[in-house]
Amino acid sequence: EREVHQQELADLRSELQNVKIKHERNVQELMKLLKQEKDDAEAQLRMLKMELVEEKNTVKTQCRQLEKIKNECDKLTEELTQNEEENIKLRRKCEFVKQELEKKDKQISNEEDHLRRMDEARLQFKDQLRQLEIEQESILTMIGSEIDAACEIFSRDSMEKFKVILS
Repeated sequence: EREVHQQELADLRSELQNVKIKHERNVQELMKLLKQEKDDAEAQLRMLKMELVEEKNTVKTQCRQLEKIKNECDKLTEELTQNEEENIKLRRKCEFVKQELEKKDKQISNEEDHLRRMDEARLQFKDQLRQLEIEQESILTMIGSEIDAACEIFSRDSMEKFKVILS
């Protein structure tokens, strides 16, 4: 029994030794896997850190760009406000000039009407003047012929009477 027991003990020890060796191999394989996973994780962590740094730089750049865009937007808004104010002033000025032009147009229209009436009156006066000149000519012609007739009558009588009249 002792020998059987010793045999079983030796078998058990041998089996224990085999289990220990297997366990050691499994532990070593697990250690290798863990080391490989650790290396992979560290590599991935380094990549993520690099990506984070790049993204931070990108964020900083975009923040600067955003700030520039905000500043430019503020400038453009201010410029737009000034342009709108100038536009309002120009519209007012345009309306004022338009009103002035309408006034001047009315005034010119009134003056043109006045000039037209004056021109019509001038033409009427010209016609009247021509008629008066014609009448004056006919009257002077009549007076001239009467004077000629009177002169003939006087010249028939005598020269003495004529001298009396002249004196």
